[in-house]
Amino acid sequence: MDLLSYLTATSLDEDYAVASERRARSHPGSEPGSGAVSGSGSEARSGVRPGRWAMVALAVFGVLVATAAVQTSRNEDVSASSRTSLVKQAEARRDELDGKRALIRQLQGQITTLQAGELAETTRGRAVQSNLTRLGVLTGGATTSGPGIQVLVDDAPGATSFKQQVQAPDLQKLVNGLWLVGAEAVAVNGQRLSSLSAIRDAAGAITVNYVSLRPPYTVSAIGNPRSMAADLLDTPGGRAWVTLQSTFGLKFHIDNKESMVLPAARRVSLRTAHVPEGRR
Repeated sequence: MDLLSYLTATSLDEDYAVASERRARSHPGSEPGSGAVSGSGSEARSGVRPGRWAMVALAVFGVLVATAAVQTSRNEDVSASSRTSLVKQAEARRDELDGKRALIRQLQGQITTLQAGELAETTRGRAVQSNLTRLGVLTGGATTSGPGIQVLVDDAPGATSFKQQVQAPDLQKLVNGLWLVGAEAVAVNGQRLSSLSAIRDAAGAITVNYVSLRPPYTVSAIGNPRSMAADLLDTPGGRAWVTLQSTFGLKFHIDNKESMVLPAARRVSLRTAHVPEGRR
């Protein structure tokens, strides 16, 4: 039985028992519980005092309530202080990380400037720079500009099934078709493709270079704009998109562009290297 139920059930009974016992001692002939009250007024009043155990129980209950209130208040203060401290630490770490990223970008810019300056001083260096530029275009490691085509693809209007929505394999087929017709550089919604890039479905979205994209999808390809558009329709990827357009209503539109700028890929790293024969 919990404390409140105990007090409710027993406090009145104990008081009555004390008063009845005193009356019986003062008037041996009276019936316990008969309701007769005798003796002086002070004695009658003294017979209705609460029982000792009831008073003890009430005191203990009051101490418990006060202790719980104090402890709860202290816990709230500690929790608020800890939360504020964690927020300040997170903000400080974020500012520190932003500063280091800015320093990295600054140092990378200085390295690029020094490298270009050193290579430009000699004929051999200029040849190396030209080769680096060409390889940067092919690998996606350098910003690339030039004419080409843009292919805009999107879900069918009011699409209700996945067949009416652009899927990662659909974009893969389109990109492979662009490589087949001589594209020098390709980007999807601004994400430059390299040999390390992957186009895949993840968490309900299409990701390129681990970045989630949303429709519509603009696939930009640098190359010969006079032949790429027509040649694309003769590739397996181009024919697949013509079928998607005619059968499921997906959007598929090609534009020629006189000039485009494609950014460098974000995730290009050196995996292996070797010294050319005769230079060891």
